[in-house]
Amino acid sequence: MSDKTKQDEPKVDAIIGAAQKRFAHYGLSKTTMTEIASDIGMGKASLYYYFPDKETLFEAVIIKEQTIFLEEMHTMLASGIEASTQLKKYVKMRSLLFTKYANLANLRSDSTDNSKPICARAMEGFRNKEIELVMTMLQNGITAKEFKRINKQEYSELLVNLLLGLRLVKMKYKEASTKFDVTDYEDLAKEGLKVVNMLVREIQTENA
Repeated sequence: MSDKTKQDEPKVDAIIGAAQKRFAHYGLSKTTMTEIASDIGMGKASLYYYFPDKETLFEAVIIKEQTIFLEEMHTMLASGIEASTQLKKYVKMRSLLFTKYANLANLRSDSTDNSKPICARAMEGFRNKEIELVMTMLQNGITAKEFKRINKQEYSELLVNLLLGLRLVKMKYKEASTKFDVTDYEDLAKEGLKVVNMLVREIQTENA
């Protein structure tokens, strides 16, 4: 978010909220800035003052979803549940986040070329935050003697990279299809949980 948008956060939040609804219903390619401006009773020129183009606004929506996810994750981490359960909940919540990405972009073969670079930019900094989250979960397990003493950075990067790989493979083989469906999302969640279960078995202490 730029300095000028920070000066008027309520209006910016309203713009992002309206854009979020439009993207979720129509996708990136079929949504226009004129429609978003109309939804909140704003002139298109005013909308462009805050966001220079539709792609920048789409990226802001993605970042908002990431922020909500991170807030939910920190709430979960503060709940005191065991670390292995934290990891499993993380995978499930992450899968839901990807579902939101897919719905916002309306992932079809004719729109993914536009949305992929935007999602990739938004994910660059987010990956590091994910790794930090997983490191916290692993440290919680080590502190509680649930997990062995391991290289947290190494295992955290491994888990995040494996989850990313699962998603990319799924996207590659669905590229020719109309769009992702409920089964695809469920499959990703199940595969992610299998990865976490393998990781937990690897690092779990004998007494856990």
